[in-house]
Amino acid sequence: MVERKYRVFNGEATQPIPISALIQAANRFHCDIYMEVGAKQFNMKDYDECQSGVQNVNKICVVYFNGADEQEAEGRFQTLFGGYARAV
Repeated sequence: MVERKYRVFNGEATQPIPISALIQAANRFHCDIYMEVGAKQFNMKDYDECQSGVQNVNKICVVYFNGADEQEAEGRFQTLFGGYARAV
C-alpha cells in the first residue's frame, strides 16, 4: 500500500482539482484508490462519494493506493496534484 499526503489548496490563487479529473484518473488503474479527509474516507472511483466528500476540501488530504498498479497510480496523482511541490 502506498500512502501520499497532498495539500489540496496552496493559497487562495490555487484552484481545486476537478472531481471529474480525479475520478477519471482513478478509473484508469486496477488498484483501490481512497482519499482520506479528516476522519472520512472516500472511494476515488465512486462519483457519489467524491461529490459528497471531496468537493469542498481545502486542506491536506491523504490518498491511499492499494493494488497491482499502485505505483503507477501514485505517479499519476502526483502529476494531478502538481508534482512533489504540492505533496506534503
